[in-house]
Amino acid sequence: MSWAQSLTNQKNNTKTIMYESFYNLKENPFNLHPDPDYLFMSSGHEDAYSHLIYAIVENKGFVIITGEIGSGKTTLLNYLLKEIPQDITVGLINNTYLSPEEFLRTMCREFELDIDKLEKSAVVSRFHEFLLKEYAEKKRVVLIVDEAQNLTPRTMEAIRMLSNLESEKSHLMQIILVGQPELKYKLQRRDLQQFTQRVTVHCHLDALNHTEVEDYIKFRLSVGGARDPSIFDESAIAAIVKYSRGIPRLINILCDTALVYGFADSKERIDQQTIEDVVKERSSGGIFLTDPKSKETAGSQNKESITVTTGAVSGNGAGQLKSRIDLLEQKISHLDGVCANLNKLLTNLSEKRDEKDAIMVELFKLLKSSLDSRLKVISHISKNQEKKKTLRPN
Repeated sequence: MSWAQSLTNQKNNTKTIMYESFYNLKENPFNLHPDPDYLFMSSGHEDAYSHLIYAIVENKGFVIITGEIGSGKTTLLNYLLKEIPQDITVGLINNTYLSPEEFLRTMCREFELDIDKLEKSAVVSRFHEFLLKEYAEKKRVVLIVDEAQNLTPRTMEAIRMLSNLESEKSHLMQIILVGQPELKYKLQRRDLQQFTQRVTVHCHLDALNHTEVEDYIKFRLSVGGARDPSIFDESAIAAIVKYSRGIPRLINILCDTALVYGFADSKERIDQQTIEDVVKERSSGGIFLTDPKSKETAGSQNKESITVTTGAVSGNGAGQLKSRIDLLEQKISHLDGVCANLNKLLTNLSEKRDEKDAIMVELFKLLKSSLDSRLKVISHISKNQEKKKTLRPN
């Protein structure tokens, strides 16, 4: 019996009867919410967290955290917020499609400052007063900006200007920008050099390798209450590594759906075939690659778990260059395809235009011939009428 048929035969809705009780779990261990209790400390996440704490405690100014989509950046932030000391006042901004003034006002509201009736210059003064007050009370202020790759250069320049609000001996505010790899490349812009020079720590989260994927799955199952964290056999884990490419969010989607399939078929262990069925079912939606060889898999990636640089964001030059060249090659390949399609379309339009022109010429010829014929008929009728008039007796 297929999984779909099995689900259909269930007496109750699968929304309420899921796999938790079947696999002896207290809750869904592969929920997509960035729950800090489920943060798996890979070597990369552990290093990133250590450097975040170091930067905050030592008041190191700007910190940049980058990572691929679904690599666990937001979960790491939530874990940081959960563990952060109580004498630190934290503001978190998630919506980054903001103008400089909108960003400034949003930031003030995050710190519960009443600035709605104030002009821009007064808003800056009010925020400076807040920083000085917190500093006098020996409290630290930390601003965390998630999805920072969406910030415009003008807004980033406004953030840099905020760093000028400092005392004689230390920064009044710690700023942490978290975003996708595009943030790294944006910081290489010439007009953002002054911003980049303020960055003291940069961490990049990469995908998990094969061993880390296995440990990640078992860790989340254990946190979810599984008595046996080996629900996924070795072949299933290998398939998950191949299709998820080591991205935690994709691992969660694969594992969650595989457990639903396993529950439907009463499978106590998830094997490779179950993962293949999941991928086959979901690949039509573009969630997983049907041909994992078209990209590097997590097990074969020549990756640096995390890159930490002090000073300007330079990172691994060769690695960055290769990534940018690969990206450019993909864009060029895409543009080549677009150009080819445009040329084909133009050729077709030209051919159709020639055909239409020929048809129009023929139509005009037919129209002219028709008009000539009508003119002859009308002329003939007119002549006949004139003859009748001349022959008609007075």
